[in-house]
Amino acid sequence: MMLLVTLPFGLNVTSPLIESYYPPLLALANPNPVSGPYLDEIVISQTPFSDIQSGIIHIYLVPVRLEQAFNILSTGNFSYFDVPGLYYELTFNPVGPEFGNGSLNPFSVARIREAINYLVDRMYIVQTILNGSAYPKWVPLVRFFPEYYRYQYTIRSIEQEYSYNFSKAESIIREEMIKLGASYNSTEGKWYYKGSPVVIKVLIRVEDQRRQIGDYVADLLEKLGFTVERIYKTAREAAPIWLRGDPADGQWHVYTGGWITTAVSRDDADVWAFFYTPLGRPDPLWQAYKPDPIFYEVAAKLWNREYRCLGERDALMEQAIVLSLKDSARVWLVDTKYYIVFRKELSTDGGQAYDLWWCRTLRWLNGSGGRVVAGQPQVFVDPWNPV
Repeated sequence: MMLLVTLPFGLNVTSPLIESYYPPLLALANPNPVSGPYLDEIVISQTPFSDIQSGIIHIYLVPVRLEQAFNILSTGNFSYFDVPGLYYELTFNPVGPEFGNGSLNPFSVARIREAINYLVDRMYIVQTILNGSAYPKWVPLVRFFPEYYRYQYTIRSIEQEYSYNFSKAESIIREEMIKLGASYNSTEGKWYYKGSPVVIKVLIRVEDQRRQIGDYVADLLEKLGFTVERIYKTAREAAPIWLRGDPADGQWHVYTGGWITTAVSRDDADVWAFFYTPLGRPDPLWQAYKPDPIFYEVAAKLWNREYRCLGERDALMEQAIVLSLKDSARVWLVDTKYYIVFRKELSTDGGQAYDLWWCRTLRWLNGSGGRVVAGQPQVFVDPWNPV
């Protein structure tokens, strides 16, 4: 599948459409005397990363791991830039305690979600699955960005408190499952609810190492006594289930989520409301979030920037860090460091398929104009123009 994006060489950067949607960018417009993008045309192709070595594509828009890129970079025909801000997590379906079909959803209980922080060994994910190219993660603040270092002492105390402890996770989950009315069959080593096994549907992305992460988490849930159904999907196949589907339908319990930031941000006060409350998005999953009222109040104040000084903001942020672990609608796993690879005949000031800069700064070293074929694993996961 290909998507043709034609960028007229003489496009005026003061276009009313651009002014309407991206007014801050105009102040940072390209200082080059050329009006508009450097290239005449970009073709975006759904293709594997391996196609860049064969010359089918010139740049791969999706970040790849260093071990993926090593052989290609060693040929001397390619260049790269590193990309911070790509991170993985577990997204939980919070509806319950029962879905519409009457089946039990253990993750409707905040304390069970919180216990998953003890259940997963983040260092195992870093060292064994990601080959050391990541850092353990407990909060949505990106490790390499200013906000993480601003609150590093609070975050470090959280990291100690919620370090890997399988026995503690098992004890908490057992206690809460009994409260939900479930029973444990010690002979089978399985949880039952109203006479049926408690089935956990894990929605696992297959394009990257989230497949291995999903299998690892599924193994842990089976070890706890849950019957696990592993649902392997691409981004395009998974989105209608976890993002646009009704969470009350019970099609999934856990999703192997991934997020990427498009710029180094100095102000991430809105992450708590975005990831844990209905303020974040209009999608059905977000509208099903029911955070603790105190957490919601804190998150909403930070979302709306309702504080009078930096000291008050600091207190709210530190409170949000602690309360987010109690809620754990998402359990954060790792911050990664990945790489964008492109032909050495090209030059770019950075960016990815998820921001606005790559198509304006990408250019051939021998001059303006020309055509570039860019690759990525999926096209049209969601509408590019939602209107």
